[in-house]
Order: sequence, then C-alpha cells, then structure tokens
Amino acid sequence: MKPSILLAAALAAAALAVPALSVRAAKPVVCAQCVKANMQRLAGDELRGRGCGTEDEHVAARFVAETLKRYGVAPGAGVDSYLQAVQLSTPTAAATPALRFSAGAAQVDLAQGRDMVALEPPPALEAPFVRLTDAHVAPEAVAGKIVVYDSSIYDAPGVQGLLRAGAAAVLTPASDVIEAHWTELAGRPPGRTQIAGVERRAPRRTGVTIFAKPEALAALRGLPEGQARLDAPQGPPRERTTYAVTGVLHGWAPDADRHAVLLSAHYDHLGVRDGVIFHGANDDASGTAAVLEFARILGSGAKHRRTVYFSLFGCEEEGGLAAQAFLAHPPMEIGDLAANLEFEMIGVDDPKHPGFLMLTGWERSNLGPTLAAHGARIGPDPYPEQNFFSRSDNYQLALRGVVAQTISAWPIPPTYHAASDDLAHVDLNLMDQVIGSLVAPVAWLLDSDFQPAWTPGQKP
Repeated sequence: MKPSILLAAALAAAALAVPALSVRAAKPVVCAQCVKANMQRLAGDELRGRGCGTEDEHVAARFVAETLKRYGVAPGAGVDSYLQAVQLSTPTAAATPALRFSAGAAQVDLAQGRDMVALEPPPALEAPFVRLTDAHVAPEAVAGKIVVYDSSIYDAPGVQGLLRAGAAAVLTPASDVIEAHWTELAGRPPGRTQIAGVERRAPRRTGVTIFAKPEALAALRGLPEGQARLDAPQGPPRERTTYAVTGVLHGWAPDADRHAVLLSAHYDHLGVRDGVIFHGANDDASGTAAVLEFARILGSGAKHRRTVYFSLFGCEEEGGLAAQAFLAHPPMEIGDLAANLEFEMIGVDDPKHPGFLMLTGWERSNLGPTLAAHGARIGPDPYPEQNFFSRSDNYQLALRGVVAQTISAWPIPPTYHAASDDLAHVDLNLMDQVIGSLVAPVAWLLDSDFQPAWTPGQKP
C-alpha cells in the first residue's frame, strides 16, 4: 500500500471502535498449499522485495503470468499476452539536497537524509526565512519565504495553511511516524515519474514540505532570521520498465464482457535498501496470492455469467504507476467494468478487531453491504482518518467511475513498510480463511445481475 506523506503522521492513531466479525472457516475449495507456494515464491529471498522497475519485479510479473496460464486463465492484456509493458522515466538527484540558513556570519547546514527530508525539492530555491510557532498569520508574512514552523509537534493543517498562503517552503518537525520511514522518504526521487503514453495532470504547485529532526530545529533556534538556500540539482532521468499483468475468464452470457468484474492486487514492494530485503509478504504478496487463488478456483470450475478479469499491478508503491498505464490503455472497455475488488494486506490479523475484514470506502457504494448480505465477512473501514480508499490501485479505477474498493485485514500492522514484513510475520491460515470466506460471495456477484453503484454524493 502506497504511503500518504501528509497523512503519514496519523498512522499510529487509535482505531475507531467497530464490532468484530468472525471470518468464516476456510472453504475446502481453497488450496492452502497453492497459497503457501505462491507466497513463498513472491515473498522469498530470491525476488529481493520486488522493487519497482527492477529485474526482481520483472521476474515476479512473469511468475504471475505463468501462474495465470497454468490455472487455465486466458491472456487478458492482448490476443496472446498477459503482460502490458509500462515505460517509466523518473527524475534523479545529481547530489544530496542541502539547505543552508545564513544570518550574517552564522549559518546552519542541513542535508537530506541526515538532518531533513525535503519532498520533491526544486533544483534551487533561495528566499528569506522566518521562524513561526503559530500558523495563523497573514499571507504577506510568509509569501515567498522559507518558513521554519517551530511547533512542538507536526501539524499538517498548519503546514498546509502556510503553503496555501504562499510560503516557498515550510520546514516542520518530523513526527515519530515520519522518522520511522525516514530512509524511505529521504530516498524518494526529486520529482514525479513520467509514464509513457499517460498524460498525468500536473499537481497544483505549492511550496516544498521539509521534515526536520529535533537536532536541526534546535540548531536553527539559535540563528537570527536571514536568508536560506535549498540546492537539489537533478541528474539524468532513470529509465525503467514495469508491467501490468492481466488474465481473463469470459462469462457465458451474451453480454458477459459488458458487466465484468475485476479482481486486482499489486505485486511490487520496496526492494532492497541498505543491503536489507524488504520482502513485502503482507504488502502485497498476500493480495497477489489471493487473486491468484481466485483465478485457480474460478478457472477450474464452470463458467460464470459475467466475465472476470485478474489484474496484478507493478510499481504501486511509487504511486500506482502500472495501474495508471493500464487505465490509459485498458485491455477492456473501462465502462464495462461493473466492479473492482482490490486485495491488499490480508495476511496479518488486527488485534483490536480479530477476524475483521474491512472494505475501504464502505459508505461510498452499495457493493460492500450487498456482498455482506450474501455472506462476505466484510465491514466498514475502522481507520477512516487514514484515507485508505485513495491509497491503493482501486482509486485509479474509482476516478474513472468504476465502483472500485479494497479489501484488507489490518492495514497498519507494525510490519508496514518494514523489513519485518516477511513470511514469518504472515498468518497463512488467516489468508486461507479470508479467501475462503469470499469465494461464495464473489461467485454470487459473477452470476448475478446486481449492478454496483455509488452512493449519491460519494463518487470520487
């Protein structure tokens, strides 16, 4: 699951109270050995964390395609292909971004990764700097300036307010959650990845958000206001390839393709960092294994009324890149998709809500309640403050009008984006139960004439 940077400080927030739902016992139709073998292949040492655009990720994509073929699922990315290649061009840093504060002969130097994390810094920025402890100031006090927002804690609304008021940059304390993901954030590229064949709407340009360690803020407190300069020179872009992998089982109805269902997950993760493999077993080998198991079950039985697609996306962790290319050049008519169920992080049980499966954006459509009425053990998202609905590949489809939502077990386990997200920390029995509990509801959906629809006013 890709992180939301300005929401990251809320990752440790307490969950809302919801009634516990018991996951059904695993259906005999679920092949526990198949699920285990697919998890071992995807999250084992050999694939080295399936980093975006790496050969390890490519091997994972080919494995997924070969598995779909072995399960009797037809190619879905073309006449005879499961793989949709996606070309990426990502900005690189030519040198470590550095920020210098000067006041007369005194100065304080901050470096990316050591003292600060600047998100998508421009190649160069120079402006006067001011120090504030209160974000409620007149715009002219911050417009065009670099603001040291010296509050006691990270305050997302305050930072955003200063940026909207015209601040060129806002330096603010790093929360505990930001510090926990410090290396990951510091290593991010200095700009957005471009996707060949995809027109990405340029984001509304605001100032730069900079997270600082306590020591850096302490050093700045002894410096009078003066001038600041941020240098972040860029190098040549990094060219990479990722894949969207798609298979299809066509339904028996004459209009089967016009009311299709898409089951999806992402197969990439964070790769290798500082020599350590981030295996991504729960995030999201678990979801990929679930989709593959649905493919095996549905591919080995009689045809259903509706067509069902199985899509596994690469480079989700860097912003849903393969999913964006998939939507720009879809192998089906997007308007013909009745629904998309994304599977993400279903391998770790939530201790506060044991046996509970959540559907992101539950209140946004009639899909979740209807599936629940037909036996799906799912319920509302107990972490609405995390905005998980917009943090998986389902959101790309939802923006195109498809009723697209994600099923998850516990989206904020201690292993999230950590090296400990490995096979030893995944509950395979839970995964079997999760998949088994959804076999009958998904089969019902494929054989029904039910039309998923957005709740009035809730379409993204």
